Amino acid sequence: MDRTSTVGGGLGARVVGVDVARALALIGMMLIHVLPRIDESSGEATVLGLTAAGRSAALFALLAGVGLALLTGGHRPHRERGTRSRDRRLVVVRALLIVVIGFVVAAWESQVAIILVHYGLLFLLAVPLLGLGARALAAIALGWVLLAPPLLRLVITGLMTDPDYPGEMRLWHSPGLPDLLTRPGLLALDLSVTGYYPLLIWPAYLIAGLAVGRCDLSRRSVAWTLLGLGAGLAALSAAVSWATLLGTDLVARLDVYGDGPEAVRADLLTGTLLPVEADPRWFLVAAPHSGSTADLVHTIGSALLVLGACLLVASVLTGRRRLLLAPLIGAGAMPLTLYVGHLALLHAWHVEGWPLHGADPAPIALGLVVAALAGGGIKAALGRRGPLEAGVHAAGIAAAGRHPS
Repeated sequence: MDRTSTVGGGLGARVVGVDVARALALIGMMLIHVLPRIDESSGEATVLGLTAAGRSAALFALLAGVGLALLTGGHRPHRERGTRSRDRRLVVVRALLIVVIGFVVAAWESQVAIILVHYGLLFLLAVPLLGLGARALAAIALGWVLLAPPLLRLVITGLMTDPDYPGEMRLWHSPGLPDLLTRPGLLALDLSVTGYYPLLIWPAYLIAGLAVGRCDLSRRSVAWTLLGLGAGLAALSAAVSWATLLGTDLVARLDVYGDGPEAVRADLLTGTLLPVEADPRWFLVAAPHSGSTADLVHTIGSALLVLGACLLVASVLTGRRRLLLAPLIGAGAMPLTLYVGHLALLHAWHVEGWPLHGADPAPIALGLVVAALAGGGIKAALGRRGPLEAGVHAAGIAAAGRHPS
């Protein structure tokens, strides 16, 4: 293959672009967990709320699919029976360990809707799809985007209007081990339908990422396609959403939840307000974490745009110039360690009596970003896995065996 047609010349750059995108997703999630989405003085959405809310987590989930695809052969998925069996065992072990870690950190006072249990379960749901190619996966992702949002609303509104439904509908906290032991039914409902990352919706991101990872990401043409397609999807869905919010009475109808149309609109744009709406126009509003059709299209489009841009940046910053990306590359290569690490810092921030308790959000946010980039730089310099990544990798290898040389 001609080097001029590749993003940086091959597999190494392909991983670099994905790692950079994953680092941006991590940093976006960290910031949105600390800094306000709504300006308290003006009541308007902040720049961070408009850019990172919903999009960072969606990018993180889509890149999980890309990573699974790369792990299992990339654009040439493993076909040999023994290798595919090994791939499945490796993914299952990793998924279960991530779920366990998610249960553990749920006990911390991070005040965050922790994604790890859902993330691990998404890995398990992806196992039957690992042998599929890009076109089949793209078709499944498209079907999921079209069918899952109305099904989600149908199930939730059905539960809300069922006079015989006996119990609570969601946990209202990150799923933990006590929930599994004492109320598994509510845990299952929260994970699948009513919680913050419902598994009825979020496989769309993972499957879309699998489809992307089954393309030849070393080709610059693929990166440009991702960039263009992502920009188109994001812009179209945003335009439809704004037209719905400004040109219909939907915001006025939702004013019962807020303090005027402007406040409601800001809450919708940042995912601060997530009402259960049966109005079909709700599917046209790209409210973060709403699970609407427009939300899925917009966040998948945004994720594709960022990934395409990162792949193209990797094609420009080659050789010594790539050192400029080293902190992002290293951070993106140890997402589990940094995600859990930032939860630990948030725990120290929120617990009374701890040194960081009550600190101003801005230094906390700056500290998280600096720590992530510094850790990424150290990781890139040492060339080793992050601590949690190393443990998960070792457990996976122990269960699945090493890849045939």
